Amino acid sequence: MAEEPAAPAKGAAAPAKNAATIGLTVDQTLTLPALAGARIVAGHAGRHRVVERVNVMEVPDILPWVKPKELLLTTGYPLRHSPTPLAALIADLDRAGLSAIAIKPHRYLGDLPPELLAAADALGFPVIELPEGVAFDDILTDVLSDVLDRQSAVLARADHVHRALAQIA
Repeated sequence: MAEEPAAPAKGAAAPAKNAATIGLTVDQTLTLPALAGARIVAGHAGRHRVVERVNVMEVPDILPWVKPKELLLTTGYPLRHSPTPLAALIADLDRAGLSAIAIKPHRYLGDLPPELLAAADALGFPVIELPEGVAFDDILTDVLSDVLDRQSAVLARADHVHRALAQIA
C-alpha cells in the first residue's frame, strides 16, 4: 500500500497535484556538493519545502527583499546585534513563504540561540547550519543550476508534448 504524502509544514504551500515541481526540496539541497556537511538543526517538519531561488542576508531588515520559496543564506553577521528577536525573524520569514534559512553561525553568533531553534521547530521552518568552510557563491551556483536544469526539463517535456499534438492535428 502506498504511503500518503506528508502534509506540508505550517506556512509552506501545499504542492499542487500532478504539477511538475521546478524547485528542489530543502532535503534535496543538502545533497548538493556545495552543501556537504550542512545539516538541518531545527524545523525538520519543513524539510520538504520547495526551494526555487537563493538570497543572501546582508542586513537585519531583510524582509522587503525576500521572496517565497527562497533559501536564505547568512553568516549571522546581520543578526548579531539585531533589535528584532530572532524568534520573530523566523516567524516573519515563514510568513513571507521562505523555504529555509542557512546560517554559518560560529564566527558571529556562536551557537544558534535556543529561541531561534524553538521558533523554527514550532513553525516547521528549516534552519540549516552551514560548515564554516562553505562558500555562498558555490551554494548559489549549485542550487540555481539544479533549479534551472529542472525548469529546462519541464520546458523540454512541454515542447515534446506540443510537437506531438501538433503532428496529430
